[in-house]
Amino acid sequence: MRKTKLSGIALLGMLAMLVGGNQVSAQDPLVIIQGAEPPGLDPTIHREGPTYSVTINIFDSLLRKTRDGQNVPALAESFERDTDTSWVFHLRPGVQFHNGEPLTAAAVKFTIDRIFGPDLDSTRASDFKWIDRVEIIDELTVRIVANEPFALAEHFFTELQIVPPNNFTEVGDVAFDEMPVGTGPFEFVRWDRGNQIVLQRNEDYWDGPAEVDAVVFRFINSAASRVATLLSGNADLITNPPISAQRQIDANPNTRFASATGTRVVFVGLDAVQESPLRDVLVRQAMNYAIDKVSIIDNLLSGWGEQTTTLLTSQDFGFDSEVDPYPYDPDRARQLLADAGYPDGFEITMDMVNGLFINDTNVAQAIAGFLDDVGITVTLNVLEFGAFNGAIFSHQSSPMYFVSWGNPVFDPAFIFDFITRTGGLLRTIENPEIDDLLNRASSTTDQDLRSDLYNQVMPLVNEAAPAIFLYKQPVLFGMSERLDWAPRSDEFLLMNDARLK
Repeated sequence: MRKTKLSGIALLGMLAMLVGGNQVSAQDPLVIIQGAEPPGLDPTIHREGPTYSVTINIFDSLLRKTRDGQNVPALAESFERDTDTSWVFHLRPGVQFHNGEPLTAAAVKFTIDRIFGPDLDSTRASDFKWIDRVEIIDELTVRIVANEPFALAEHFFTELQIVPPNNFTEVGDVAFDEMPVGTGPFEFVRWDRGNQIVLQRNEDYWDGPAEVDAVVFRFINSAASRVATLLSGNADLITNPPISAQRQIDANPNTRFASATGTRVVFVGLDAVQESPLRDVLVRQAMNYAIDKVSIIDNLLSGWGEQTTTLLTSQDFGFDSEVDPYPYDPDRARQLLADAGYPDGFEITMDMVNGLFINDTNVAQAIAGFLDDVGITVTLNVLEFGAFNGAIFSHQSSPMYFVSWGNPVFDPAFIFDFITRTGGLLRTIENPEIDDLLNRASSTTDQDLRSDLYNQVMPLVNEAAPAIFLYKQPVLFGMSERLDWAPRSDEFLLMNDARLK
């Protein structure tokens, strides 16, 4: 690996100070604490939120998303859509992976081919299933051909993180998942499982070196412990602090509470495919009537959340204002349960992760309490993040699972295609009428037609109740005063524009 400005000895020295519990100073690495540890760092397999927070700093994609949501050139210095179903990308000359391997069109093709590899079983395959083939035009030019027009293609090109084919051949799949090599603004240094991932600045980054020397990601699932670590001076940025901690964080002269408008939808997935009472639509509707979402938002999110109609809010493209959210009506819930043959309710388990999003444990307990009031006894099954993702993505979870889903493009396709479509990444319902409308909306670039199709989808999704529809949560951070960095609505923890005062 190339020599970098920050020597390994210097970096290890700084980290020893950090781990030892000393307060950080301007010469120390930027320390980020999030609620879950990535299950792996190979971006051809993983795109979970806590994983992407790390890999977005190690890898680049063909395009990248700006803070205001624009898709602009990244590894591709330019591109054009040469037909309704194909894009030609002209790669930047001279870009190298962190191991010195050159970026080429072959690397782009290798990345996409790997995602679809029959033995990989990558969760990313569902993101890029619209791609038919990749054609190498020359060393720095590549054409990506879709199997039909796809409206969100440019967004997904911002999340197509390119990997080095020669390095994969040398080290193998398992080693790469633990020691990734990209072209991004930071290079991987090491991963201490259960504790931290260490990155250092890429001095030869094609877009110019970052301001900070090193970034350390640490993992603490307790929100209160994350706050305590921030207040003690041992972190620069913590994710999803409790809203109740705002006054405490702002009262500390060395920290501040920061927020941005969010895109993340929080909901309870209801798997109507596996055998359980949730197969009955009346039961799923009853569960929606049983939950007082307004009370949860007001009391557990201090009013910061925004109730969704289905999985959308009015800011989302294709939102139909004629569709009303489920009101809180426990009597209606009890009647529907009786109509479905469950007058005395039933028992069920809800899978969840602790500390992943805002006040999630208290919200889950409130949901269980509301359901108990109408006769449904819910057992909360708290799983480690990797185990939880493995269960829901393989459709092996309990029939209920408490989860969230980011929607950085404010487009219903980014929600419905993964959650309400038959065979989606998260399994809920199987409804041919909904599937047909979603397929038509995804395969056209006519925005007026897409909006009309989603207007037809929303009432069907609302009636089918594939989830307990809850709210969008804001993006909240606790930050040290020495960190100069603005939170992004898309929650991306890209640190190449961060600065330590």
